[in-house]
Amino acid sequence: MNEDAWEYSIDIPHNPLAVGVARGALRLILRAHGPVELLPAAELVASELVTNAHAHAPGPACLRVKRTGPWLRLSVWDSSGEPPRVGLCGVDGEGGRGLRIVEELADRWGHYAFGAPGPGGKLVWCELGGGQ
Repeated sequence: MNEDAWEYSIDIPHNPLAVGVARGALRLILRAHGPVELLPAAELVASELVTNAHAHAPGPACLRVKRTGPWLRLSVWDSSGEPPRVGLCGVDGEGGRGLRIVEELADRWGHYAFGAPGPGGKLVWCELGGGQ
């Protein structure tokens, strides 16, 4: 496998273990192939994207981890067609910070909506590491 280009997909269950599954798989992938220095930011961003998928879609999700040159792209597909929204959160609020965290840690992020034919849903992605 070319160390500058690889890709993995991980099916994420729709249950309380979802974030742990995503973080564990991501940890194994980055420790095996690098870039290990992006692991803390990548784990946090993946946690937020998977948490959002779990909170806003009724079924399982899929985490894709892709390396191309200096970029590490994380993307999460879920079955909800609703676009992601950056939440408004107060100091004492329990939610609404996920995409703000993604905005801070990622070099760029976005989403795609999928219609019929096909599985539908959306893909929320972000890229890390281009500036390192």
